[in-house]
Amino acid sequence: MKSFIIVVLIVAGAYFGYQQYFASADTVKITGNILVSQQNNYNINAPQVSTPLYIATIQGTAQNTSSKPIKNVFIKYTISGKNTSAMIFNLNPGEQTSYTTKTVKTRGKNPPFHLENVLYEDSN
Repeated sequence: MKSFIIVVLIVAGAYFGYQQYFASADTVKITGNILVSQQNNYNINAPQVSTPLYIATIQGTAQNTSSKPIKNVFIKYTISGKNTSAMIFNLNPGEQTSYTTKTVKTRGKNPPFHLENVLYEDSN
């Protein structure tokens, strides 16, 4: 029984050590929603024969959940297989700010989107 308790304590210590060591993954909290608008794609001299084009962008917020300031936060999304990104230059501890990615042209009215990664540098 004594060895079981020791093993449980070692596993619990390893788990909490792992959480502290990899806590940097949760330094920036990202939320985002896709905005899609239709773009006119017709020529006044020719009839419209193609499907409509849409412009998509992601708007959201980024929050620094750490106790250290960070800089050059690069947020990368994929919309319908095309990469787009946003940049935040400075983010103080606990600060929350809005961002908007670059626009992407798409044929779908409801294109799939995915947060690829978030990169940043520690301010020293």
